[in-house]
Amino acid sequence: MAVISRGQITIVDLSDGKSINLYLGSNVALTQIYNKENSTYSPNWSASPFLVITPEVYVTGTPTNQISRLKRPPTWKINGSANLATYGATAATAAPYALTIKNNMGSYAQMHVECEVTYVDPDTTAETKAKTSISYAKTENAGQLVCAIAYAPNGTVFKNGAAAKLTAHCDMWRGSTIDSTNVSYKWYKLGSGVWTEITSANAGGVTGYTTNEITIPESAVLNFESFKCEIKDTDPSSGTYNTTVSDIISFADMSDPYQVEITTPQGTTLTSGLTQTTLTTQVWQNGALLSDTFFTGATCRWRKFDKNGVLDTTWGSAGVKTGRSITVTRSEVSVAATFTVEIEK
Repeated sequence: MAVISRGQITIVDLSDGKSINLYLGSNVALTQIYNKENSTYSPNWSASPFLVITPEVYVTGTPTNQISRLKRPPTWKINGSANLATYGATAATAAPYALTIKNNMGSYAQMHVECEVTYVDPDTTAETKAKTSISYAKTENAGQLVCAIAYAPNGTVFKNGAAAKLTAHCDMWRGSTIDSTNVSYKWYKLGSGVWTEITSANAGGVTGYTTNEITIPESAVLNFESFKCEIKDTDPSSGTYNTTVSDIISFADMSDPYQVEITTPQGTTLTSGLTQTTLTTQVWQNGALLSDTFFTGATCRWRKFDKNGVLDTTWGSAGVKTGRSITVTRSEVSVAATFTVEIEK
């Protein structure tokens, strides 16, 4: 059986409403190169199409971007400042509320962009705040120095089946120029904290893993996955011969055909009056709650992580409990604990 979806819940979390996911999309790579030789930037944010950061809002049980449900335009900060003009930035006041930046990074080496939104539930009119951020880094390149920059030409989010495949592209930059002569490429995928090289034996539908661009099917991204590209200079006449550089890029599946929800009728806070609570797995597909028959032939595997995020290998059987529902007692929670569930079918 294969894992088809994942979910998690933290006991002592006081909110048990809909899950709001705020995502920031960038039209350029997250690294800007400054070439000291000719004082140029790549990519150059001061020329069209500039740097454009676009927020997207996804809500449990709804497969489409809910950016139109915001109470007001997002609140933006750059490097902790609300004075966007300092960075040549302007924020749109109508959906999709993009932030456009027309200044290059100049004297600062990093740019941290924060976005906060208030989502209004169309059914209950309840308001929920969500906040996220995206960071950019400036790399100074003196000609012979090389670096790798990865980006996603068509974005990093699978949205509501709009694209069955997305691509990740990575280049070796020498100064402000791409060097694609006498270089080799290797791609890796992160799993259980370990980078594994993608080969024909484990590609899972990913293609192009020996080139500067891989094609990733939606089936290869379970909720959130990270990929790394390593580029090696193989030119014996080069001053950086045998040098290897790398960059990492991540993809999210916001339109996963199966979305896991963990319900807790008794609540997520254990007290002297509430000594146990029951966690039950529910699965949504295309905005509809699936019936109990979905779980026929499926296996739900639960794991527990302590307050520090460490897996409890003594819990259950070798750190795993199975079943659509499990009961958590006070003795199993020290301050806080996070429970994850994987559904195999």
